[in-house]
Amino acid sequence: MANRIRRAGRRARSDDMTESARELGRLLQDLVNRVSHRGGQTLALMTEAEVTLQQVLLLTRLRQANRCSVSEFADQLGLSLPAISQAVERLKRLDMVTRIEDPTDRRRKQLATTRKAHALLDRLLEARSNEYAAGVAGLSPQLREDLARVLRRVVDQLS
Repeated sequence: MANRIRRAGRRARSDDMTESARELGRLLQDLVNRVSHRGGQTLALMTEAEVTLQQVLLLTRLRQANRCSVSEFADQLGLSLPAISQAVERLKRLDMVTRIEDPTDRRRKQLATTRKAHALLDRLLEARSNEYAAGVAGLSPQLREDLARVLRRVVDQLS
């Protein structure tokens, strides 16, 4: 009987955490929707570079990974090999991705982002940061400090 009560208590706490996590997810989504795309810099840069949001996300992940094979990249992203191969080919035509020789096995090729991709991602990061800053500019200085402090803690813990 005591075990059943303990298990029920754990399930209740787990359900509470799940609802709490859902609420946090909704709040984060609401915040992002309210502060993003102020001024349209990010979308203008993407349009100018002829890249989609999905391609920007792929480039970001590939830059974080540094170098990897197509199959490793597909596995990391949970995408099929044909889907990732098609996306990589489009990015290769845009000179955003290159294939380089694997230093440990010359028969294998690895994917890497190009200087052009790095420059685009850096410009997008700067534009996005400016848009978020404009989005929270209306908050009181104290609330902005509080938000920054909490976000730093969250980022540190997730790193």
